[in-house]
Amino acid sequence: MKRSFLFLSLLALFVCPTIVNAQSNGDTLPLVFSRDFGYGAGNQIQGTFSLKVKDYEDLERVDYLFDDRVVFSSTEPPFRFQFNTAQFGEGIHSIYAIGTKTDGSTIQSNKITREFISSTEAYSNVGKFIIPLLAIVGIISLGGVMLPLVFGRKKTHQPGVYGAAGGAVCPKCGLPFSRSIFAPNLLIGKLQRCPHCGKWSIVPRASKQALADAELRLASDGKIDINKSTGKDEVRQMIEDSRFEE
Repeated sequence: MKRSFLFLSLLALFVCPTIVNAQSNGDTLPLVFSRDFGYGAGNQIQGTFSLKVKDYEDLERVDYLFDDRVVFSSTEPPFRFQFNTAQFGEGIHSIYAIGTKTDGSTIQSNKITREFISSTEAYSNVGKFIIPLLAIVGIISLGGVMLPLVFGRKKTHQPGVYGAAGGAVCPKCGLPFSRSIFAPNLLIGKLQRCPHCGKWSIVPRASKQALADAELRLASDGKIDINKSTGKDEVRQMIEDSRFEE
């Protein structure tokens, strides 16, 4: 789950909305530059973006200029201008706004410099980042599946003894086993192979009551002897504790 969250967070960094406030002071117009949807990394951008003026009174009109050429004018607050980089040529562009006040005077914003790139280049840049990331996530996930198989074969189940990831009850055979910390998380549980029946399942962490019941089923099947097992005290304590759980 953490690996999935990391992947989605990093992907959102490139394609999801973001906002940049152009530096301003008392003598400049406060211009807000935001990414509605598209690519953005460093000064390179591609997709749909917006410009607007934030919290400035006494404005009648705002003109937006790209490379010293007026491309849009607005007379309604917040004087928003939405555009797509495909409307303009590729390359470096200087973006700013000039506001006209009610008394006829004008005020200018600071300039924002961005390089407009093609969609092909944007996809290529994202791919250069995403493909290695997917490979890393894939290797980690594969390791999470293989490590329990390699190291788990030499271990036998000890009743009442569970690791840091807790115990689980196999939905196929109903018997308990320890979840591996290396097993991949798939939102609702870990993907893991049952050491008893050999089948794969997504198993959440089981409660004490569920584990106690499963331990009794394991004992009744004759696969363990609670009285002789290493974890006999833990099993008995688990059964005792489960009596007080609702």
